[in-house]
Amino acid sequence: MRQWMRRAAAGLLAAAALAGAASAANFTHCADALKDMGLFIGTRNGYELDRVPTRAEAAVMLVRLLGQEDAAQHSDFATPFTDVPAWAAPYVGWLYENELTVGVSGTRFGTTLDCSAQQYATFLLRALGYADGDAYTYEGALDFAREQGVIDAVNCDTENFLRDHVVAMSYTALSRPTEDGTGTLLDALILRGSINKSQASDTLTLFQSYQAYERAREQTSQADPRTYELTATITDNAYNTASCRGTATIDGDDLSAELRQGDTLVMGLYQADGVLYQYVDGRTVRADAPVDLGGGVQIPISAVMGLTAQDGRYAFSFVPAVLGEMVTTPGASVSQVDYSARTQGGLLGQQTGRIHIALPVNGRTVTYEIELTATLADRAEQVSLPDGMEV
Repeated sequence: MRQWMRRAAAGLLAAAALAGAASAANFTHCADALKDMGLFIGTRNGYELDRVPTRAEAAVMLVRLLGQEDAAQHSDFATPFTDVPAWAAPYVGWLYENELTVGVSGTRFGTTLDCSAQQYATFLLRALGYADGDAYTYEGALDFAREQGVIDAVNCDTENFLRDHVVAMSYTALSRPTEDGTGTLLDALILRGSINKSQASDTLTLFQSYQAYERAREQTSQADPRTYELTATITDNAYNTASCRGTATIDGDDLSAELRQGDTLVMGLYQADGVLYQYVDGRTVRADAPVDLGGGVQIPISAVMGLTAQDGRYAFSFVPAVLGEMVTTPGASVSQVDYSARTQGGLLGQQTGRIHIALPVNGRTVTYEIELTATLADRAEQVSLPDGMEV
């Protein structure tokens, strides 16, 4: 295989094996959406998404997500805390009065102390109507928030929790159903009059389109086993172009996917017994982490910059900084990711992904534009693993 195609195959594998968790992605678009709805203001220095949130800032956001900012601003609840500034006093007072927060001591709220991911996940669960000690415990808040879809693959970094993650998790929580099952948190805030529906119209439309896509994705994931016909076009910045074809079969958590240029194997992904393998430079080697195929590939809503839906067709655009951090190939960077899907009989019948990826090659950067289309076949094949692969 020509050298450029070997490198392009590495780029294709990087695109196909997006996995892991983001650490410092930029969720400015989530902050913008929250600001448009009156839920996030920032500071006099802007959004300041790259610093750790304080307990006071988290308290303000919780009151807003509970739809109680107006009640807090027009109340005068007393607290025993001596370290709460005037701007935060109404919010902390309302939370204290309603037994939704306590201080770090009898007289200190801990206004300027860091807010952790665990603390903020607890706040969001309260906003969704889940009571501490009932549905979950504080110690299990992160796990329970993951189960409820509040925390996903990209929106929370428990080791380096930033205001960036606050806006991403808050935005995600707005799209999740409340504990009483009456609708999403955003629906509840609009119903209470805490958010103007016209100000939330763009976010509402995106959430509704996303939910329709999710229903199709979940229905597709239950249609195991299934086989897709694959086509791919790879173009580098020297205008070399290659066209490839292949198939992918998914059966539960088992996977076999191959792309060939003529008779030459360009890409291979195989998963068996919870272990993922990749075909690289003539060898099938074990990958860093398996892919969760049981529920299909779920798109983190905090990574979605745009989504259009019409007549069963969905077109997504993503934040490169978010998904770029999930590429497993060392030194690779992503400048654009797009995804589109079309339903067929309630299932995702055709899916197309486009990625612009840069790879370091001999001291210089080579870019590739990769387009991969998967079309659901009429009949499912069996998962086929390469001879000699250890499982």
